[in-house]
Amino acid sequence: MSVMKLVNRTLPFLVARVAIYGIFVIAALIFLAIMIGIGFLLLKIFGESSAAFLIVMLLAFSVIYGGLRFLERYVLYMVKVAHISIVVELLKTGTIPEGKGQIAYGKEQVKQNFGSANVAFVVDKAIHGAVKQIQRWTLRVGEAFSFVPGAKNIFGILNAIMSVSLNYIDEAVVSYIILRKNEKREDTVWKSASDGVVLYAQSWKSILKTATGAVVCIYGFSIITFLVFALPLMGISKLISSNTPGLGTFLGFIALVGAYVFTVAIKRALVDPIVTIAMVRSYQISINGLEPAMDLQQKLLGVSPRFRKLFEKGKEAEAEVALVEAKPVEVPM
Repeated sequence: MSVMKLVNRTLPFLVARVAIYGIFVIAALIFLAIMIGIGFLLLKIFGESSAAFLIVMLLAFSVIYGGLRFLERYVLYMVKVAHISIVVELLKTGTIPEGKGQIAYGKEQVKQNFGSANVAFVVDKAIHGAVKQIQRWTLRVGEAFSFVPGAKNIFGILNAIMSVSLNYIDEAVVSYIILRKNEKREDTVWKSASDGVVLYAQSWKSILKTATGAVVCIYGFSIITFLVFALPLMGISKLISSNTPGLGTFLGFIALVGAYVFTVAIKRALVDPIVTIAMVRSYQISINGLEPAMDLQQKLLGVSPRFRKLFEKGKEAEAEVALVEAKPVEVPM
């Protein structure tokens, strides 16, 4: 199933993300306008040398950033993992069970596979840390060839691609955990996460092609979207404040900040889920039929402390399961 077909089949998740981010953007812009107004008022009262405006702006952006992190951690993460669950189901069977809404079914899958979204989030972060260290190790190995003409530039581009794609690769590995659970395998979540990272390391070359296309799309979309919003907004602010320079500065600042907020929100609402689908699809296709290579696993254990920690968590979880299964069942007398 192609990326666009998967996007089309899972439109309810995109609609949900657009609605949530839309509400956040409206609230953020109203808050920013109020804070910028307060900042300029303080600037007028205390003079141009006052740091009050800068402090107010730093406070405003800190609150907005904190609000965004909270939203993505406690509201949107469940939506994201539920979306991945549906994508895995569609890639495997081509259909999803009827009689339930996609979002409700996806949430049900998250609870069945992870217990809760919080567990999925913790596992996701552990995967993210392990993959990040492995990518850095790969680039350090590549630096050994820096004496080759042009090699430094190539590895610089690779570093940029891998840094951006890192945000989506951990979600691809999460899709492997969901796949194993759907196949009724007895692996624990942590064991599947560890194996999923090894499989990523085995098939990173083919995944890198998708990552390269994704990075180009992300940068291109972000630049174009920012200009589409910034230029008209700047033009409007200039027309409104043609006879008032102070107001022009105020409105121009709001225009640039507003354009940035709109760009980030649209990217996260529309582009991120599409890129996630592309990375999950590429990962699932690349690892199809593969088993984790033990020699590569041992190498990764030696170069990445975070992967080693992930691997050890898998062993601990397996030991706990074995202990529970070995415990004799008490028969009531």
